[in-house]
Amino acid sequence: MSRHMIQRLRALNRVLIALETCAVGVLVIAVCDVVLLQVLMRYLFSYPNPWSEEVSRFCFIWMSMLGASLAVAHRSHFRFDQVTQRLAPRARKVVETLAGAVVLLFALLLIGTGIALMDLTMGERSAALNLPVALVYAAAPVSGVLMAIHLLAGPADGDAGRRPAAGVGDLPAEDSG
Repeated sequence: MSRHMIQRLRALNRVLIALETCAVGVLVIAVCDVVLLQVLMRYLFSYPNPWSEEVSRFCFIWMSMLGASLAVAHRSHFRFDQVTQRLAPRARKVVETLAGAVVLLFALLLIGTGIALMDLTMGERSAALNLPVALVYAAAPVSGVLMAIHLLAGPADGDAGRRPAAGVGDLPAEDSG
């Protein structure tokens, strides 16, 4: 790819990350609000909303899929840091390249199976909201496309070379003295 194309891809990636972050934030708030409303309606008024469970489920699915693509953008998806940190730099690069290829294959699988599921459910409607069920399954190919773009664009700004924070199960650093 030319330098100009890479710059444009990275600019697109930054915009997509900002949009995804906002969308996930809105979806988190929506899920919390709808679940709270459902609880209040059920226990205070003895009248459960027929639509709230469906809304919260649909929002949660989209939130999860967009969150997964954001994890790819920030290179914070699942990996074995305890293993890769102990590898020689060249071996680490090979492992990271293979891991990126696996994530890209997974993104392509999400796109393909998501489109197939959308095609299968195109005529179906949800029970409470009467929305197309394919709308829910659209989260998979959308997330797959976003993951592929994030992988091709490289790490998000500020994430290049970033090491994840130490967590439970991390081994203490060896003392050199």
